[in-house]
Amino acid sequence: MARASYTLEFSMETEPRKPLVNPVAVQNCVVKFGDGVARVLDISFVRLVISLSPEWPEATESVFPLEFNLDRFTFLARVNVQGHGEAWTRLGFEKILPSAGAHLRSFLSPKRIGESIIEDWRSDQIRHYHGLNESELWFDQNGSMLFSYLDSVDNTAQFIISMSDMKSPLKVGKLLRKDYIELGNIEQELPLIPLTDRETYAKLGECRDVVTNFRPTGQMEYNLKQRLLKVISEQLYSTSRKVEMAQPRPSRPSPSLPAEH
Repeated sequence: MARASYTLEFSMETEPRKPLVNPVAVQNCVVKFGDGVARVLDISFVRLVISLSPEWPEATESVFPLEFNLDRFTFLARVNVQGHGEAWTRLGFEKILPSAGAHLRSFLSPKRIGESIIEDWRSDQIRHYHGLNESELWFDQNGSMLFSYLDSVDNTAQFIISMSDMKSPLKVGKLLRKDYIELGNIEQELPLIPLTDRETYAKLGECRDVVTNFRPTGQMEYNLKQRLLKVISEQLYSTSRKVEMAQPRPSRPSPSLPAEH
């Protein structure tokens, strides 16, 4: 199961060959630079892809400010160019203030990430899906599955859940993004960073919200969604009991001493 690159290959036409994410998730999203306006095709906490037009001005500096209008969220951030084609460019966040980061975090909600996930390629055995915030979903006919997206708190890591087959236990953890990008095959043993029970519980709750808002377009996708929700809920239940048992019990008040006479 070879790992795909971040984006699809773009054609040399005015638009990408296929949407990078479900268009409904970015339908009211543009960025502005000078007098130019460009549509957002994909975005995460570390980078974005925009569609270029002849009116888009050429930046004279390697780092430049952009005005973001993501649905109802508006903010400024400084970006740099990471790659480009004739009709698109990929930008990385160079500097983003905490207030702007809060707006971006609100935009990249679990609901929106789930709605954004669409199939971008398939082979005889494998289907691969991509969505906002570096989200990727893989599954094959043998029951192997991996779902991942960028950690909203630690942008150097991907949160990951995986199963090697239909009956294997759910693996949960984080993987450094540089290691994730370099994966040659996701069936290999993943060097997951373990999480505490409390971290696992919080991330699985977030993950369940993402999967809940995934929009299947066929029976196979619907079955996968139900399977994911089932295993996530079971893991959430078992983890919640561990978290509750780990809660410190309130200490009993010491008996009051009699007043001295």
